[in-house]
Formats: sequence, structure tokens, C-alpha cells
Amino acid sequence: MRTVILDTNALMIPYQEGINIEKELARLLGICRIIVPSSVVEEMELLASQDGTVGRAAKLGLSIIKKRGFRLMETQFKGDEGVLETALKMDGAVVTNDRELKQRAKEMSLPIIYPRGGNRLELEEVL
Repeated sequence: MRTVILDTNALMIPYQEGINIEKELARLLGICRIIVPSSVVEEMELLASQDGTVGRAAKLGLSIIKKRGFRLMETQFKGDEGVLETALKMDGAVVTNDRELKQRAKEMSLPIIYPRGGNRLELEEVL
């Protein structure tokens, strides 16, 4: 079973891009384990307190975590560092639309899943 690590940006994709993350991950990988690092939850909670689109997207992302029962994992680091730490520890793919995080994950030879045209996700594996 493959493992995927969601970053903050990935949890906002359903609101911003209209992509059903779980269905797309199942299409790409079949059954997979979805993990959300604690650093991502902390960032989402801060964003959820904002007004406007960002706040609404973050609130939806937090509700998805709770409703779908994604596995939460404590991280030693904050932000992207926590996502990369978790991906390395769990040998997982990073789900993101963040250009800098995608580049750093590539440099670490981690698989990356990102939105690609329409409402689809695409998997890029570093060989």
C-alpha cells in the first residue's frame, strides 16, 4: 500500500481547484494511506482564522481531515520541513501544488503528486 503525505496546499485543492483528492489518489494509486503532518494541521488552523477564500479553503481542508479520518503524524519540524520529514520517514509521496516544495521533494528523490489540468492529479516519480 502506497503512502501519501498531504501538505497545506493539497488540503486546499478541493476548494480552490474542485478536485476530489481521495478519488484522484485512488485512481492514481489504488488503496493508499493518507497522512497529514502535525505541522500542516497547525498551519491550516492559522489560515482558517482568516477571512476570505483562504480562510474558507482552510476550514474545508480541516473538515476533510476530520471527516475522512486521515492519519495525523507528529513532526519535529514546521511547515514544508515537517512534510518532507514525514515523507522520508514513511517513504511516501508528497501531494502539493507548491512549486518550491515540489522542487525540494524532487531533489530528495521523493515522488510528487500535483494538480494537472482540469480536476486531475498527476504522479511524478523520480527515477
